[in-house]
Amino acid sequence: MSARNWAFVLCFLAVSGIVFPYFPLPFASVNHGIHSDLTRHDLSALSPTSTIATISSNAEGKVPVIQGWGGVTLEDASNGQMQLTLLMLNQSGYNGVRVGFGAGITKCSSGELGPWNMDWFNETVQLAQQYNTWVVLDYHGYSDLVDSACQTSWLSFWNGVLSTNWNYDRIIWEPINEPVGSVSLLSSAYQAWITQARSLHDNHWIAIENTLSSGNCSFDPTSLASCYPKTTDPLNQTLLSVHPYLFYNVWQGGGYGICSPSSTRTWNNTTAECVANIYDQAMQIASATYHMHILDTEGGTIYNTCKSGCEIPPDAVGTNDASYSKTTLHFIQYLTSLMDSQNMGWLWWEAGEGTCCGALDTWGSSLKFQPVNPPVADDNPPSLTAPTGNIAIEGSILSFQVNASDPDTPPETLTLSCAICPAGAVFPSTSSTGRVTGIFSWTPSLGLSRARRVRLQQFG
Repeated sequence: MSARNWAFVLCFLAVSGIVFPYFPLPFASVNHGIHSDLTRHDLSALSPTSTIATISSNAEGKVPVIQGWGGVTLEDASNGQMQLTLLMLNQSGYNGVRVGFGAGITKCSSGELGPWNMDWFNETVQLAQQYNTWVVLDYHGYSDLVDSACQTSWLSFWNGVLSTNWNYDRIIWEPINEPVGSVSLLSSAYQAWITQARSLHDNHWIAIENTLSSGNCSFDPTSLASCYPKTTDPLNQTLLSVHPYLFYNVWQGGGYGICSPSSTRTWNNTTAECVANIYDQAMQIASATYHMHILDTEGGTIYNTCKSGCEIPPDAVGTNDASYSKTTLHFIQYLTSLMDSQNMGWLWWEAGEGTCCGALDTWGSSLKFQPVNPPVADDNPPSLTAPTGNIAIEGSILSFQVNASDPDTPPETLTLSCAICPAGAVFPSTSSTGRVTGIFSWTPSLGLSRARRVRLQQFG
């Protein structure tokens, strides 16, 4: 099921006579889509009428499942490289690109990946529209949120971006790359950002980053899942990101929990799969706990966190930022396979033999593409149940429970409400994630006796 909220509308149009049996309504599964009559049943005279419908919001909130490339800077739009990049991504079957910048936004800006330029981003958006590509705009910062002045400048910068009408739905905002700070501090900062965005009527998706990237999390599934900032988005359009890497120097220092070196644990594919499985388990736990989908905005096969002074793994191929090792390559391939099977999104970067001087573009000279087909996210209809065999008696209260549930993972918000209810009927609107229960009650009055037709509809 997508991020669209479902509202189940229970309409009891009439119950008549002195004593009438309650005829059960067949609760068939309801497909998403346009308004359509699903079933009609002519009932005998003097039967009560029941209409149950599902109502969905528009399709703009459908959860994106993105597979793409992240080794792109905003500055590429100034020299013609952006168009070549998006063309190659499109031809290779990818549906997303992460575009980064990181200079001159606050006094805490990293300076990485070049400056912000509104015209460059507008050019990027125009090109993305040609290829129907998702654009993740990455402010490639780190320490902005632990400094109050920088956080204020950060919010002010984004206010200008969010106030601009970019005329393109397939934009995902990445407010900050790998923010330093505790979960509570980052939760507060991200919440301020989301509140600002929605108050400016921006309805794009937002990616928030796990604190693992800044070294503030233990490496086990439960800890990793708890290290995402906690936020509330009124549009339910927030995505969870962690940047999965397998660093040789971190592994040597015992930074990968049970996957770290031991008498039985060496640097090999088994270790790579151990690390990948922990990332995957953590993402599954977080997605189910916080009811948000996954989009890892960065990750890859680079094998060290340091530019010099670190020991190089025995299976290294290359020695610069575009380098990899056979073990880290297996790690990202194995993790990608797990994520694809669970409809999780990803945008990876540098994963090829190092190049220099004469191939200074997005790709280098050793990167090759294998066409892919991004998976389609599961979008199963919710189920709705109510009791059978109820009897409506004139002057007596008819009361029963209605239940709705969402089979998808993570489950979405369900809302039960009543429309066109008869006079005196009570069915308070109620919402919950994954499963919701409502109580309908009504005391029938005189003068409502006549034959009715039952209709099960979807409004979409």
